[in-house]
Amino acid sequence: MVNKSKKRAAVIATGWIGDTIACTAAATSLSEIGYQTTLFIRWPQLKPILDNDKRFITRTYWRANVLKLFKPILDRWFDLVVWEPYKWSYQEPFTSEIRRLAGCNPDPEYSLSLSTKQTNCQSSDLARPSRFVICISRDLYKRLYGRNAEELINQLSEFADIQWVGLNPDQNSKHGKNNSLVEDANTIIKSDIFLGPEGGMLWLAAGLGKASVYFTEHILEVEKVNGVKNLDKILGSKNYFPHKSQNFALPSFCTNDVAVDIIKRVLSSCRLES
Repeated sequence: MVNKSKKRAAVIATGWIGDTIACTAAATSLSEIGYQTTLFIRWPQLKPILDNDKRFITRTYWRANVLKLFKPILDRWFDLVVWEPYKWSYQEPFTSEIRRLAGCNPDPEYSLSLSTKQTNCQSSDLARPSRFVICISRDLYKRLYGRNAEELINQLSEFADIQWVGLNPDQNSKHGKNNSLVEDANTIIKSDIFLGPEGGMLWLAAGLGKASVYFTEHILEVEKVNGVKNLDKILGSKNYFPHKSQNFALPSFCTNDVAVDIIKRVLSSCRLES
């Protein structure tokens, strides 16, 4: 029910899954300063997770160009309308930028959660497995930039069980609209760490509070495409949680041996801290 005594704000996410998760930062901050906030998103597979945040209401739409036709109506109905920028500035973490556009404190941190009903951990799941469990995003395969994927997976499988999340590498978010991300979120939560490239699944894992190790070659590719530098200081989960030491960026184009060594150290550290 609409509370007419409160000002109304809309945050409109128009990008991919990761961009959409970034926009939740503005929605939460606007709510915290007194706005009744609605977050409009393109991806219904993300809505069951975002619905758990009671600070804002999540609505889905199908086409941004259609939504823009209703811009005059949105401007009349809401006291404040914040659109995801057509092109991010790459001058600060996306969460900071969207908060700044909304007139809020540009804090980079954000959070996601599952409800008790959505978590499917049974009592048997609570026993710590003898082997590590690594959750890996399937989009690793399309952002390897020359890395030998099978060699890497074989090396990891020697000391850890592998759980996969996300769509097949030949697909994108449009192919997953009919599949909720809740199952992937559960898989991530029950693992020891998340592993993948910078992208939507990394945003999901980091927002759920999971320790993450991520490849950075795609960040270099984004630098080339956008003509910017030093995006390793902006993109990637460690930049969204600067006060936490659970997100680790792998050196660009490091060997599989180096990557595996870093992953082992992170796994050991996570087990000691838990």
